[in-house]
Amino acid sequence: MNNRGSGSETRRLLASVARITRTPAFWVFLLALLAGYRVGRYVPPTWTVEKIALDVHENEQGRLYYVHREQPVYLDKITPLIDSRLRPELVRHLNHNGLSPEVKEEYVYEAALDAEGAERRYFRLRANPHWRYWSLLPALTAVLLCWMTREPLAALFGGIVTGALLLSRYDLTGQVLVGILMSREAAQVLILYLWLLGGLMGVWSRTGAAQAFADMMTRRMVRGPRSAKLVAWILGVIFFQGGTVSTVLVGTTVKPLADREGVSHEELSYVVD
Repeated sequence: MNNRGSGSETRRLLASVARITRTPAFWVFLLALLAGYRVGRYVPPTWTVEKIALDVHENEQGRLYYVHREQPVYLDKITPLIDSRLRPELVRHLNHNGLSPEVKEEYVYEAALDAEGAERRYFRLRANPHWRYWSLLPALTAVLLCWMTREPLAALFGGIVTGALLLSRYDLTGQVLVGILMSREAAQVLILYLWLLGGLMGVWSRTGAAQAFADMMTRRMVRGPRSAKLVAWILGVIFFQGGTVSTVLVGTTVKPLADREGVSHEELSYVVD
């Protein structure tokens, strides 16, 4: 009995794998992975330099610094712009020969004349790589997979894997997922938006507050689908605290109203956003 059971499980598994490999989405995903790996391995990136002006101050000890995210960043090593290893003509020469710059970030200064004489202006130069039109490959992969499979999470994962291969980051867990989740920005998104805001919206919906608002608006303003969409649009303007917060808050509030008036969720999401 055990042998027959394990044999049937194996056959079902092989049948499932065969069905997956026959789908166009599987071959799109496979080709995207191969293209991302080949580009990341054999195509040299094109480097561009971002020049960011800094508002530099001097503390009591004479050290130069600027404020970034409410924290001082001290400029202990500053190079004249004409001697920078990220100056435009040198980066163009590197791109022409398929080479990478020796440094990826540099603080520089240049002299400028003002009404009181010469002064220094400070900049941060940061080198960023791109692969020209190949840089669109992860986004194109995600869009195609989402259109073909109707599974946005799987499509986004396909785009992430393709982008990781394009960047030659083969340790998807350590170099991509864990590194991003350990950042301060990711922690803020997880705690503020997913946990706190998600819990608040759950309480708002489960306690019947959203339904009570829908009942009140139906009695006073809403007379059909058009007025229901108008209310959703007005709330989207009034309760705007950012893209995510506004969309979740207003969407949760007007969803019962839209359901009552026969407005589709797709159209409601467009109006709210």
